[in-house]
Amino acid sequence: MGVTRASATDRFARKLLEVPYFTANDIVRELDVSRGTAYNAIENLEDAGLIEGVTGAEWGQEYKAVEVFDVFE
Repeated sequence: MGVTRASATDRFARKLLEVPYFTANDIVRELDVSRGTAYNAIENLEDAGLIEGVTGAEWGQEYKAVEVFDVFE
């Protein structure tokens, strides 16, 4: 695995057009990273305002790329 948190965040940010609706498990599969790294990437992307949680669930939370979905509204 060995991917740093910052690079995982950057790599997944570039994929938001391809995968605009996702879970932490999707990041694990897409980037071949640990769950901890996936959650760190999610936190970084949320802090940057690029994504937001949509289900409010503690487990299995789903996220969306805000600007991608704003285009369709």
